[in-house]
Amino acid sequence: MILAIDIGNTRITFGRFEGTRLVRYAVLPTHPLRSANTLAHQVAALRLATDRAEEVLICSVVPDMTAALTTALRHLQARRIRIVGKDVKVPLANRYRRPSQVGQDRLVGAYAAWRQFRRACIVADFGTATTIDVVTAHGEYLGGVIAPGLELALDTLANKTALLPRVRLTAPKELLGRDTESSIRSGLVYGAAALCDGIVTQLKRRYAPKAAVVATGGAGPLIAQHAKTLRHLRPHLVLEGLHLLSTLK
Repeated sequence: MILAIDIGNTRITFGRFEGTRLVRYAVLPTHPLRSANTLAHQVAALRLATDRAEEVLICSVVPDMTAALTTALRHLQARRIRIVGKDVKVPLANRYRRPSQVGQDRLVGAYAAWRQFRRACIVADFGTATTIDVVTAHGEYLGGVIAPGLELALDTLANKTALLPRVRLTAPKELLGRDTESSIRSGLVYGAAALCDGIVTQLKRRYAPKAAVVATGGAGPLIAQHAKTLRHLRPHLVLEGLHLLSTLK
């Protein structure tokens, strides 16, 4: 049994794999930062059987939370804990100008897509940030683009304007909004889909014409309903990539 953990800026996702199957999925909010003891109680309540895991693999973009969660897992008698980027490397040729600047979650997602589809891939991850990355058929991570995510955009509209409300992110009923809330939903969802389609089209033309285009992340299922270029939906792509890394010697 393998426990895969993806620590993002907004949430921590946990996946318990038995064999090749994801048998349990759970989420905790990333912030506010809690003590290791509090975090241990919260993780224990998720019933992930951390003490039975042969290995725990963690992918993180929040260093402080990585340290707190690692301590919490030790309290819960987790055995072998490995951090991606420190204890295990993603086996892609990293072509970023400054390879250390690439978020490990982006590399893990690109690796998972490349392993699953066995061809060039473009991975669109709709999380706190929207990232769209390219990996070649030969396993080279070329780079990508970063844009604000949908929840971040919702927060900014609510906090930086006098009259716009904070709305819940759901599918718009129609393109043309007929009240403020529906206008915001329409703008964000259709806007994210249009951004995705525009960027993916250009990336395919310039770098990977035959790439499989994969959507993931919390808002991935929502945007995949409206973006024409998103042909494959893998909501748990980073967790699946962590599981694949656990099989490497």
